[in-house]
This record gives sequence, C-alpha cells and structure tokens, in this order.
Amino acid sequence: MSAVAHFRRWIARNGAFAAGLLIPLVIAYGAALKAHMKRSSSPFVFNEDVRQQIFPFFQYHEAGLFPHDYFGPYFRACFLPPGYRALYRFGAIVADPAGISKVLPYFLLVATVIAVAVAARPLAGYFGALLAAALVVQSDILLDRMVGGLPRAFAFPTLALTATALVWGRPRLLAGIVCASASFYPVAAVPGAIALMLWLFVLPARDRGEAANWCFARRTRLAIVTASISALILLPMLVGARAYGRTLGPSDVIEYPEIANGGRYGTETIVPPFETFPKAAFELARRLFTPVGEPWLKNVREWAKTRAQSGTNSNGDVVLELVTVALLVGGVLVVTQGPAGRRFFLLGAAAWLGHLAARWLAPYFFLPQRYVMYPVPILLVVLIPAAGAAIGAQLSSRRLTTLGHRVGVIAIAAMVLLPFGGRGSRDAGLNVDVKSQQRLYNFLGHLPKDVMIAGWPTDVDNVPYVSRRQAFITYELHQAFHQGYADEMRRRMRALIDAYFATDQGALKRLRDEFGVTHLVFRQSRLGKPPHYFEPFSACIQKAFENGRGKGFEIQRQVDAAMVFSDGPLVVLDLRRLSTP
Repeated sequence: MSAVAHFRRWIARNGAFAAGLLIPLVIAYGAALKAHMKRSSSPFVFNEDVRQQIFPFFQYHEAGLFPHDYFGPYFRACFLPPGYRALYRFGAIVADPAGISKVLPYFLLVATVIAVAVAARPLAGYFGALLAAALVVQSDILLDRMVGGLPRAFAFPTLALTATALVWGRPRLLAGIVCASASFYPVAAVPGAIALMLWLFVLPARDRGEAANWCFARRTRLAIVTASISALILLPMLVGARAYGRTLGPSDVIEYPEIANGGRYGTETIVPPFETFPKAAFELARRLFTPVGEPWLKNVREWAKTRAQSGTNSNGDVVLELVTVALLVGGVLVVTQGPAGRRFFLLGAAAWLGHLAARWLAPYFFLPQRYVMYPVPILLVVLIPAAGAAIGAQLSSRRLTTLGHRVGVIAIAAMVLLPFGGRGSRDAGLNVDVKSQQRLYNFLGHLPKDVMIAGWPTDVDNVPYVSRRQAFITYELHQAFHQGYADEMRRRMRALIDAYFATDQGALKRLRDEFGVTHLVFRQSRLGKPPHYFEPFSACIQKAFENGRGKGFEIQRQVDAAMVFSDGPLVVLDLRRLSTP
C-alpha cells in the first residue's frame, strides 16, 4: 500500500475519533466556553499574573513604551523561558501581546484535551478518552492556570503529551517534549525528564515500548542528548539572572523576611516547611471533584450535598470515598494489566521525585507546589477512566471483556460527573475586573510615554498592563527571588513610604528628582490607618504614618496645586506641579 493510501487511512481513522471526541464536548461545554471567551475579551478583565509577565512585551508592539523600565528586563531574563519569549516577541510584531495572551489559552486547552484523550484511549477506549477530555473541560483547575497565556499555561499540554508518550511507548517523543517544555515552562520539563530516566534505566526491557531492544549505550545517548539540549535552552535564563544577584534561599529568611512563610508569597512559599506530596495531591484531587458551573442533573447535585444521616458524611463524601477506593483498586489493575499502565504511572513517580528535589534544593527547582499543581490533574483525568475500564474488565467474563471495559468507564463517569461535574466555568482564571476604574486607567494611558507613576503598590498594580505606562513599584512586580532585585525593591518601597506619609516636600521631591517619578496616585483612605504590606516594611510604615498623622500629611496639602485627575477616592498628583510653602 502506498504512503498516500496509508495517510488517508490514518486521517479517516483518527479524524473520526477526533470528531467523535470534539463534537460532544462542544455540545456539552460550548456555552460556558463561549461565555468565558466573551468575558475574557474585555481589556479590563484579566488574570492577575499578566501584570508581571505580559507587559514586558508591549514595547515590541508599540515603540516608545517603557523607555526606562527596570522590571521588564528582569522578568524577561529570569522568568520568561526562551521559547516563550520568542513566541511573544515575534508575535508582538503582528499582534498586541495582550490579545495573544487572551487567545492562546483556548488553543492550549484544545491541545490538552486532545493529548489526554490520546493518552486515555489505549487504557480505556473511546469512552474513556471522552471522559478524560470532559474532565479537563469541566474542571476550573486547568483553565484557571492557562488563562493569561503565561509560561505556566504550557504546563498542562506538555504534561498531557508526556503522558501520551509514556502510554504509547515513544521515548524519542518524550525526549522532544522534555526539550520543548524546557523552552516554554521548565517546571513541566522536570517530571518528563525524570520519567524518561526511569523509563530507560529502571523499567525492565519488556515494558520499554520502542526502547525494548535498545542497548545501554543507545539509551544513555538519548538521555545525554536530551539533558544537553535542555541545558542549552535554559542557559540564557541562568546567565541573565546573574545580573540581579544571587538566588535567595532558606538561609536568607532572617535577613529577607519577604521570602518567609506569610511574606510576599503567602502559602506558596519558597522556604520550608513544605506540604508533603501525598497531602498536597489529595487536596488538589478534592478540588478536582468540586462542582463547577451549571449541574448536569440538579437533583443529583442537591442529593450529593445532603447528609445521609445526622452526624455522618454527606452523600457526596460517600461517593467520593467510593471513587477513591475505585481509583486505588483500578490503579493496581492498570499497573498489572500491561506495560502501558506501568509506563503511565512513571509520571506520578516523577512528579513525586520532582517535588522532593524541589524541597531539598529549594529554591533552585522553583516552588515544590508546582510539582503537584500540574502533573496531578493530568494523572487523575487519565487514571479515572483507566481505573473504571480496568475494574469493569476484571469483573466481566473473558468473552465480555470489551463490554465490561465500557461499562466500567460509564459507571465511573456517572459516579464522577453526575454529583461533581458541571457544564464548565465561565470565569476561571479571570480574577481581576477593573471596569469600575476605566476613567483612571484611560487618563494614565493618555499621558506621555515617558512618565513614571507611583502610588501604593496595590493601587498601581494594573498601570503597566492596562494603562501601558511605567510604574515606580507595584505589588505584582515586587519579587524577592534574587538579592540584587530584592534590594532595589526595598530601596524603592522605602522611598515611597517616606513620600506617601511625608510631612514636608523633601521626600516627594526626592521621589521626583532622584527616581524620575512624575505622577503619584493617591487614595485618601490610606491616611486613615496604616496600610498593610508584607515584611520587612511594617515597622517603617507604622513609624512614617504616626509621624505624618502628628505633623500633618504633605500629600494632602498638595492636592489643590498638583491634582490633575480625580475619580472617587483616587487622586492623581503631578509632582512637577508641587506648590512652594
């Protein structure tokens, strides 16, 4: 048979599978996705993290923006991998980066849906593939992390492809995925790389798929090539980060309380103590079973919320316990029934090992929580149908294995989707809505491109992204991963505190003349009580506030002379118009 005929047969066979997969998903979840897209299309509705990782690309789309910006070069050098950076830098030539960041997540969601379906198909058949795809779309966990088109948006599709390569036994495909992951989101590359090592050097030959007959030298060569290419891809980030000082770690907690528990990073800390992998994975699994969107059957969801008897778990808790048992039993059966299942579980082992490495080597493998947040949902959405299929096949007679396979998938789908499923989220990841402040951001956006705008960090968080003007310091941009950058943030924050609660013009003039700040966004309520900020700034804020309350705040005395805009509680002062006492 000719190559053309083979290609046509492949298209016909897989095209039917794709159509049979996507059409039901569009019917079931299309309305919610359409509503999500409509909400996302507003320039004033977005994910909070675009304020630090998308605005650095605006200057490639519009000349003259951010001429003296300190933040953009830092984030491009230290947090935006080379492949991701190239995508947005060249994309900015033809399209607005903000627009790219709003459209990209939906393409990545489709890629994830297809990848998990392809991974689930050998383990659970067509119905299992459809269930895995439905679990991706109906949960808000995956879309929540994809919205914004940030580097982390590539984690789920690349890990879904990792699962696909493992199940289908394609080590060279996995090696390519690891390299691509390093280029777009290195955290997702680590579990794939560990899984590849386990596959090549721990699994017995009969379980290695295409690598079953490979000699040790050939397996070693693939491992070395993969590691070398990944290292070369990451080298620019490692070199670029050196310009901002050494990486802060657990030994720096006393000197830099910003990185301590309850500091800048809250619960997602970069210093011990960390949650164990099983505990974090279980908490994430419970979130996967949290109902999202309009229920399929309202009566069933209401039934799941009610308690079976006084003082006992709710019906939903009982069902969830049954699902947990099914996953444990089914997982064992998946492992024992064939090499594909054993290779698939390498992803779970790799995620656990990556989490341990991130804890032991913090912060050089980044936040340990990320090794739970991204691999575990992919593991679950594939394992659920695979476990159902394995249990169904085990309980049926040999002649009815295929039927039992399908019945098992349908049974576990009913257990998962009817009590806990929904028609999908309409606002996942869209956690910032500044429509009420459009007048302020439009005013700031019409100022000259070389202005620099200061204000309390949380009050000007949106200025670089929405107004596309330089900010002096914002909460989102205030990071503490590198010593030099953290020191500069301290210098700016202390200058801002001095100016905001100043009792004379000196600190305001210093903000203008030394730092180049041209405008100050002022909120009257900030002078009613000391505003909150993380350590080590609390004492400095309290002292400056008490001094200003006793002597009178200079910023209030300058409103009449320097105010150029007001909207409710927010006032914009032009520091070039300060009045002389």
